[in-house]
Amino acid sequence: MIAELDQLEDRIHAAVGLLEKYREEKRQLEDENKELKDRVHALEVAAGKQAEDLKPKIQALEDERTALLDERRVVARRVEEMMSKLDQLHKAVHA
Repeated sequence: MIAELDQLEDRIHAAVGLLEKYREEKRQLEDENKELKDRVHALEVAAGKQAEDLKPKIQALEDERTALLDERRVVARRVEEMMSKLDQLHKAVHA
């Protein structure tokens, strides 16, 4: 009977030891989880700031692209006009 009680006591001590170990692991994981959440939040803030910082540059590039496309259209129209005039001159010379 006493041996059985000693075994039960050993099992209880082992269970208490495991419980304490698991509580410590849980606490460590909770701390790590909080640190990771803080890091994610900091990275999200930094990414948002970078996006805001890039908006003027993106707008400037879009404006430049629009201007270049407009200029390209003007140049294409002028080339067409010059080709038409050259064609007219060619016809006038060879007529």
